[in-house]
Amino acid sequence: MPRLHIFEIHDYPWCPPSLRDALTDFLEFTINLGRSYAAIVPMLRDAIVRSGATSVLDLCSGAGGPWRTIGAEMPVPVLLSDKFPNRAATMGAVPFHPRAVDAAAVPADLPGFRTIFTAFHHFRPAEARAILADAVRQGQGIGVFEISRRAPIAIALIALTWFAVLVFVPFIRPFRWSRLLWTYLPPVLPLVGAFDGVVSCLRTYSPAELRELLHGLDTFAWQVGETRSPWSPLVVTYLVGVPKR
Repeated sequence: MPRLHIFEIHDYPWCPPSLRDALTDFLEFTINLGRSYAAIVPMLRDAIVRSGATSVLDLCSGAGGPWRTIGAEMPVPVLLSDKFPNRAATMGAVPFHPRAVDAAAVPADLPGFRTIFTAFHHFRPAEARAILADAVRQGQGIGVFEISRRAPIAIALIALTWFAVLVFVPFIRPFRWSRLLWTYLPPVLPLVGAFDGVVSCLRTYSPAELRELLHGLDTFAWQVGETRSPWSPLVVTYLVGVPKR
């Protein structure tokens, strides 16, 4: 199945911020509920140590990604960031950089091992390579992790998961009336979430495509592959790079 770079609704500035926040809130909730990224924790922890980083800078954080469940297992503190900072997430337990951060041009005053969870597929190949090149240029290790794949089972699971929003939204904290309204009056959140979720799968890079992005970035040691937790039906695609010593 070829990679298709179709648009996702919440990528665009015209998407209402309250709807974008509701989407990322539910994504964060389900990722942590299912511990979708538990399998990559030892790999990430080892890469952070090998890179010599004293902090983690999470890029494209949305509402916080998996950090609520894996943050305590990291050897260094974590700072979240995003191009469109989630208002509720900025008040969470993990600190959130208040200003917009471009993943391909990270300010020099935001050092740390860089991570991107469930978001690398948003970038076209030239943009994705620019993100990796910026990390290499600044000598910061980087880890990219995705649970979406261009596979029928992944597409079906992610599409159906978004209809669980009808059940789980009242239990997501912090509570927001806007999230409730987008879910039930009318059910915009599950419909937009299912659409964006399917598109995410169609846009996700395969391990072979990730390796193609690494040409010329030889000053880093790279790991690319797939893994999965025993209890999870979702496969995690990963790309991890650290400066060669």
